[in-house]
Amino acid sequence: MESATVGAMRWFVPLLFATLVGCPGDPLSTATPDASADAAVVEVSTVVDADEDAPLADVPEPMPDVVDISVSDAATPDALPDPGPDDQGLPETGPADSSLPDAGPDTVDVPPPELLAISSPGPQTVAERETLTVTVDVTDPTGATRVFAEGLPPGATWDEDSRTLHFRPDFIQGGQTWSVTLTAEDATNTETATFDVQAQDTIQPPWPTVVSTQDQGSYSLLELSQTTDAFLDSPGHAGRSFQARVAVPSGASAASPVPVAIELHGFGGAPSTSGSPDEIVIRPHDPANTYWYGYAEALPGGSPTQGMSRPYTARRVVHLLEWVLKNQPAADPERVYIRGGSMGGAGAATIGLLRARHFCYVEATIGQMVPRNHRPARVSQLSGLWGSPEANLSADEADGLGAWDHQDLTRALAESPEARDQFVFTYHGKDDPIIHFGAVVLASPLTAQSWYSAVQAERVGHYAVWDEGGHGGGDPLLPSFWSDWGWNRVTDQVTFMRRDLPIPAFSNSTADQDPGDGSGNGMQTWSDESGFAGTVSVVGDTGWSGERAGAINRFLRWDASLTQETLWTLQMPLAHIDGDGADPPQSGDPSIGNQYDGPTPLVADVTVRRARHFRCHPGEVISWEFGGLAGEVVAGADGAVTVPQLPMTTTWTTLVLSR
Repeated sequence: MESATVGAMRWFVPLLFATLVGCPGDPLSTATPDASADAAVVEVSTVVDADEDAPLADVPEPMPDVVDISVSDAATPDALPDPGPDDQGLPETGPADSSLPDAGPDTVDVPPPELLAISSPGPQTVAERETLTVTVDVTDPTGATRVFAEGLPPGATWDEDSRTLHFRPDFIQGGQTWSVTLTAEDATNTETATFDVQAQDTIQPPWPTVVSTQDQGSYSLLELSQTTDAFLDSPGHAGRSFQARVAVPSGASAASPVPVAIELHGFGGAPSTSGSPDEIVIRPHDPANTYWYGYAEALPGGSPTQGMSRPYTARRVVHLLEWVLKNQPAADPERVYIRGGSMGGAGAATIGLLRARHFCYVEATIGQMVPRNHRPARVSQLSGLWGSPEANLSADEADGLGAWDHQDLTRALAESPEARDQFVFTYHGKDDPIIHFGAVVLASPLTAQSWYSAVQAERVGHYAVWDEGGHGGGDPLLPSFWSDWGWNRVTDQVTFMRRDLPIPAFSNSTADQDPGDGSGNGMQTWSDESGFAGTVSVVGDTGWSGERAGAINRFLRWDASLTQETLWTLQMPLAHIDGDGADPPQSGDPSIGNQYDGPTPLVADVTVRRARHFRCHPGEVISWEFGGLAGEVVAGADGAVTVPQLPMTTTWTTLVLSR
C-alpha cells in the first residue's frame, strides 16, 4: 500500500505541467487571461480533442507537505522559489527506469548542405592523332549548374551535357600546351578550376632544309627542300624531296607579327617567287597534280584499287606551316589563311575546311567543292591517284570515310563543327569550261546539297561571287575584282579575321543575287565536260540559270576591332557599306566596287561563329538586342546562335547577345 506522499506525486507532477503550459482538454489551457496589466498568465493555443467536452475527473486536493507553486494573479516568475542547482525545484522521483529506451546522445549530427564544387582533372597529355577524352567531376546540388570551358585547344570540343572535353590533335600541334579554365555556376555560386592539356610531339617528319636565301628588297625568298618520310609520302615514294618557297617580309619580327598565307598553285604549276612586305607567304609544290590531297599508298608500282588513299600532299602543306610557325618569330598563328585558284582553289577549300583549326580564313577561286562533280576527264585523272569514286579507298582520317566522300565539302559542313566555324570566299565563272559552274550549284551525290545551298543551310561564314568569266578569264563587261574594292579580309583595319575572334555568318540577305539552281536556261546545251558554259567574250550567252553575275553576302561588314565576348555576353557591331564604285555596266548587272545597289535597310540572318567564351548549349534561350529591337532565340543543335532578319544600314549598330 503506497504512502500518501507517493500517491500525491502521481497526480501532482502532471498537474504542475498542465498548470504551466496547458494540455489538450484542460480548461487552464484555454482560459482567458486577466485584463489586469500585472497579470502573469501565458496564453497558449491548443488543439482540442474530439472529446474535449467530456467532464474532467475529480482532482484531489494537494497534500499539505507539497510546496504550493500555483501562479496567482499577482505572481511573477521572480516570485517562484529557487529550484536549486540539483533538483530544479521538482521532487525526487527515484532512479530512472532502465526499461525505457535509450534516447541516444544529446545532439544529432546533421550533415552540412552540399555545396557547388568543381574538381580539376589535373594535367592531361595526348599523342598527336590520338583522342583525349576528359570528363570533369562537378558537385551539382541544384541539378541546374552550367559548366563552361574556356581556353580549349584549337580543334577541341566541349560537351556540356556530359561535361566532357574531346580533343584529337593534328600532327602539327605536338609540343604545345593549353591552359583550360572550367567555370561552374548555379543561381548563387561560381566555382572555377584549371588544368593543362599538352599534345605530345609523337609524329616528327623530317624538317625542311633551307637551300638558299635571296634578298628581294621588301622580302627575303627562302628556297626549301622538303624531304618526305612514310608519313608525308607513300612507302614506295618516301625519301624523295619536294621544292617549296617561303617569302618573309624584311624587318618582320616577333614584336610586330604578320599574317601567314599559304598559296597553292594550279594544275601543272609551280611555287611562285613573288613576295609581300605585309605577310609571310608559303608556297608548296604539287607536281603530281593530286589536287593538293594525296594518293593511294600502293603507288608507285601498285594499283590504286586497294589499301588506303592517304592525304600525303595535304600533310606536306601543313608540315610547311608548322616549320614556319616554329622558325619565323614574326609569324602570327592567329592570322594564318590559305588561298589558291583552280586546282589550288580546290586544295585551299579542302585543306582549309578539313583542317580548319589552323586557319582564320579560306580564299578559293574557281575550285571544285564536290570532287564527284568534277568533269569526267578530271575524275579519270584523279582516279589514277586516289582510286576510283566507286572504290572510294579509305582516307585514313578520323571521320573514317573514303577519299572521295572525305573531300566532299558539303558533307564537311554538315558533319564538322570545326568546318562550320570557317569563313570562305569563293569566286566562279559561269563560262568556265574546265571547272564549270556546277562546282557550286550542282548537288552532291552524297548530301543532295550544292555548295551554295550548304553554306546557307549550315549558316557558315561565306562571301560568294560569280560572273560570266571563264577559267582565269574575266567577265566581258565587269572589271577584275568588281565585287569590292580595298577589302583585305585579314589585314583590314575594321573587318578582319583572326582565328581567336568571333565572326558573323550571314545568310538570307536581301541584297543577294540569284546564282541559279544548276539547271539550264536554254542558251546552251549540256556538256559533261563544260556544263552549260558559253563563250567568255559573248555577254549573256551562259547557259546556266540565274543571274549572269552577282554575289551572296556582298556589302556586309562587322567591326572586329570592337567585337567582345565573355561567358555571359557577346557584342558585335554590324553594318553594310556604301562607298566608292560605279553603276552597273548594263541593266540587270551588279554595281561595281563598294557602291551599294540593294534595298535599304539590308536585312539578313546573323549567326555567330568561332566564339571562344560565349559558347551556348543546344536549345539554350539567348536574349538579343540590336538598336531598338530585342527578342529571344534558341541556340541550334550545334550551339550556334542565329538572330533572324536583322536590318542593317550604313550606321554601325551593335548586336548584343546575353544569357
